[in-house]
Amino acid sequence: MENGGRSARINRCLIERERRRHMKALFTKLSTLLPTQPTKMSVPEMVDRATTYVKELQTRMERYEGTKVQLEATYEMKKRRRMTRPVLSVRDFGSNLEVNLITGVNMGFALSDFISILQEGGADIISATCQHVEDRAIYTILSQRSLAFQAKLAAKLQAADCKMLPQPS
Repeated sequence: MENGGRSARINRCLIERERRRHMKALFTKLSTLLPTQPTKMSVPEMVDRATTYVKELQTRMERYEGTKVQLEATYEMKKRRRMTRPVLSVRDFGSNLEVNLITGVNMGFALSDFISILQEGGADIISATCQHVEDRAIYTILSQRSLAFQAKLAAKLQAADCKMLPQPS
């Protein structure tokens, strides 16, 4: 039985040696993850330094998260400020009119609402397009009109809170 006890003892020694080798590799890896130190540290110092460093990183991360939330809120506020009331431009081409409307994308102004206003004023729609450029929606409608159309259109659009641009000469 002495031979079996000796074999178990050697096996325990090999297991312990492998455990120490593995721990040394882990501590080496840990030391590479920490900011460089001017002197060599003992294992307890390294573990203490790693704990402190992780806490610093957590604090920094919380501060960055707070900054991110503030920046997002500032961006949203600036985006909302840029929303102005719709701007309208009407160009007269004899019996045809070109009507351009510029609104903010998030203002909830639908092209169908705009077309309804024109049709109620007596216009026949020839074509209609909508383009989105950054945070703006640009509606262009080409229509045939009756003689009293432009006065009706101006009244309807003022009621819809649109700013009229002067007609180019």
